[in-house]
Amino acid sequence: MKKIFLPVFILLMISSALSAQVRVYAPELKAPVDGAIEQSPDALLDWNAVTGEGIEILYEVQLAENPEFTNATLFPAVSVTSLKMSNLLFGHVYYWRVRATDAVETSDWSVTWSFTVITTVLIQSPTNLAVVSPDPVIVWKELTGVNGYDIQVDTAYSWSVQAGVTNAKLNDVFEIDENHIWFVGDNGTIIQKLDGEWINIPNVTTVNLFDVFFTDNNNGWVVGDNGKIFYYDGNEFTEQTSGLTTAINGVYFTSPTNGFAVGNGGKILRFDGNNWTPMTVNLTADLLAINGNGENNIWAVGKTGKYAQFNGTTWTDGSYSNRDMNDVWVTAAGKVWVAAKAGRIFNYDGTSWSEQTVGAPPRDLQGVCFLNEQNGYIVGNNGTLLYFNGLVWQTLASGTTENINGIYLASDQSGYLTGNAGTIIKYQGEGFNSPYLHNYSTPGGILEFKLDKLLFGQPHYFRVRAKHAADISEWSPASSFKVIDKPVLTSPAANATNIALDTLVKWQAISGVAKYSIQLSDNIEFDNPRLFESTVPEYRFDELVFSHDYWWRVNARHAVDISDWSEPRKFSTANTVTLVSPANNATDVSLLPRYEWQAIRGTEKYMVQHGKDNTFGVTETDIVTDAFYQTIFQLEKQMTYYWRVKAIQGLDSTNWSPVRSFITEGETSVGELNFSGGISVYPNPGKDVFTITLNQIMTGSFTIEVYNLTGTKVFEQTNQPTALSGLTQATIDLSLLSKGMYLLRVSDGKTIRTKRIIIE
Repeated sequence: MKKIFLPVFILLMISSALSAQVRVYAPELKAPVDGAIEQSPDALLDWNAVTGEGIEILYEVQLAENPEFTNATLFPAVSVTSLKMSNLLFGHVYYWRVRATDAVETSDWSVTWSFTVITTVLIQSPTNLAVVSPDPVIVWKELTGVNGYDIQVDTAYSWSVQAGVTNAKLNDVFEIDENHIWFVGDNGTIIQKLDGEWINIPNVTTVNLFDVFFTDNNNGWVVGDNGKIFYYDGNEFTEQTSGLTTAINGVYFTSPTNGFAVGNGGKILRFDGNNWTPMTVNLTADLLAINGNGENNIWAVGKTGKYAQFNGTTWTDGSYSNRDMNDVWVTAAGKVWVAAKAGRIFNYDGTSWSEQTVGAPPRDLQGVCFLNEQNGYIVGNNGTLLYFNGLVWQTLASGTTENINGIYLASDQSGYLTGNAGTIIKYQGEGFNSPYLHNYSTPGGILEFKLDKLLFGQPHYFRVRAKHAADISEWSPASSFKVIDKPVLTSPAANATNIALDTLVKWQAISGVAKYSIQLSDNIEFDNPRLFESTVPEYRFDELVFSHDYWWRVNARHAVDISDWSEPRKFSTANTVTLVSPANNATDVSLLPRYEWQAIRGTEKYMVQHGKDNTFGVTETDIVTDAFYQTIFQLEKQMTYYWRVKAIQGLDSTNWSPVRSFITEGETSVGELNFSGGISVYPNPGKDVFTITLNQIMTGSFTIEVYNLTGTKVFEQTNQPTALSGLTQATIDLSLLSKGMYLLRVSDGKTIRTKRIIIE
């Protein structure tokens, strides 16, 4: 009996073990990856397929806003390995997991992953601080899972430029409260804003000042070049002894009797309420900034990535990256943010350093300020202003292209930026609250919006947000652009000379305008100007006079606004004619020369004087309408002739051109032989048809031309040779010409023969 029961027992044990194995495994999650951010509100949850014993595998998905999955959404089971969400809340963190069933067994839940839905829209153009026409197109990046976008445009914004305070380079700012703000800068600049009034503090020093810190209205310190430290007691500044002669770059206090200063060569000083004394730190690199979170958590940063941390007793030094660390802010114990060179942002989380990414161009970053761990700002060169929302860094409009060197916010409602060329920018809350505010909306599939009729010369700020049935996103960080303030003239060039009487002026086109106004004046003050209009970026003046200076300018307008006048330009009309040929002092010139000069547009006619007299006392004078004159009477051989031209318009005329001279060809010239010999015309005088006889047989084609007395060609005919008794003959029909004297020219390309004819 024992031998029978043993195999049965073994089979039962094996069967029991097999039945204890899991037939369906928990799915493996694929996307969004754990911790992903900036996901669309219709994020696609994706996982790998699993196998089971059943005919069909189904998947159940849970989604919740907490890792415990309380109040979780359980979606109906699906047979596919992905599930598209809809109407997820903007900026929210979601947790998700999946399990599988084969209708026999159900797997365990997968591991839990999380992702964060994007908070807002990403603006693509216009780029921040761009200069645009009054009808720019706003473009943003597509965001799926939304059914519309809202757009706001205004001339008021969170950050407002404070103009006209100073022209000095400002290096730092400290705001005690919204009524007590201090600014310091180069050449001893100290400015206080007290209860809304700007006060320049003179005669403290002439050295460059780099940093300022106040513990209250009656205790403040300013540091700068040459080891200078100045203390403010509520009434005046006095100098304190630092013991240094090199630059002190940063200062930080935890109380009026406990302060620190850092400077070049790794120097660190401590203030005990009476004296500044050096502290021991193992650094030689220049230290550029200092900040802390209590007297036992103070950080100093400097060049080539060097830093030091003070725990209340000793300094511990370190290094991260090799970029200059320009400023530092400590948000909490072990939580540090650093603004660095070349657009680098470094973060210490209490355990390790990391570099933060930002989409802005790599500008040197100069200052950092945090209100709390989820709300911080960094500033830098070329007007860079970055904002941290707890997840990502975003670019904000600062309203300037100057380098921003310092930032300080006393609260989420008040703060200042400061920088080069006296830049002071005030934070004034959310903004977008002026009477000019424009609100627009678009459907979800539209990713751009064309504005129109914006104000010329004004900075404009805009932002976009997305929406769907369940939520509305935050507004995007505001971007700014400036509408062009006035047209830019292009031609003629400034101070151009020898300009035509009907000159065409041009300027750069501005889209979104209805018309341009053009003013033309005899003086730069534009007293009693002539006014013209155009719908295109050009206009042709007429009725100008010779040898005159004119000023012109343009503005643009649409239904809402008129631009400033452009910068005026001056041009001078022609005061003489520019001769072309014959060249001055030319030799071997044809006995029937053609005088040519540059045409002056808008000119009615030209007066030509030519002859053997260089004083033009005895000379021939002709009037022509073209920019040339063809001599019709043969000149003398080997003779010097002089000529000049002036232009005439109505009763006005230019000066005479410079006089030119030339010498005609001699007997041996090849160009024109037998000028009047060897040619006869019958009848002469005559009318209608004339017969021309040459006393030689032409071997190739020849041309017959007829000129009037002003040198204008009035007839031309090309003939093939016809031989008759050793002569060449041709006929021409001049019935269309008026009565008068003309010059006949016959040429075969080698020889020219001329003859005067009279039409009756």
